[in-house]
Amino acid sequence: MKKLEDAPAERNSERTKAQRLDFATWLLQNAQRYNFIYIDEAGTIRTRARARRGGRAVRIVQGRRGQNLTMTFVVNMMNGLVNLELHRGGKTAERFNQFLHDTSLQCNPGQEVCFLFDNARAHSRVVEANLPAEFEMQYLPPYSLFPNICENAFAL
Repeated sequence: MKKLEDAPAERNSERTKAQRLDFATWLLQNAQRYNFIYIDEAGTIRTRARARRGGRAVRIVQGRRGQNLTMTFVVNMMNGLVNLELHRGGKTAERFNQFLHDTSLQCNPGQEVCFLFDNARAHSRVVEANLPAEFEMQYLPPYSLFPNICENAFAL
């Protein structure tokens, strides 16, 4: 017997496959034009702490959850880590927009840049980030098979 895993019904629907194909076509057409910058975030809960010798490190929490730490970072294929932010709590649209704006200031002026990110809720109001005109934003397709290089960094 093997462990049964649930798979979303839409993962390989015709609509999702068409969206992936559209994204792949767009990516191939623009591969030479843009400097692609991947953005992702992950929530973490601290699992290590300091304690006096012989004592235990204990966190008192309500229920079973502690306070989340959210890590957001930007990775570029050519330059590696471009920007990093670590803060308490979840990622809001306002905080994400500020992070995008701060990241845009670190990019080379005059270079066409495309931010690639998933469809997380905090990314829904990205138009408010006040990015320069040469910056474009592109969402990854649902259940993307395209490697977001941030995922490899999270796995380390």
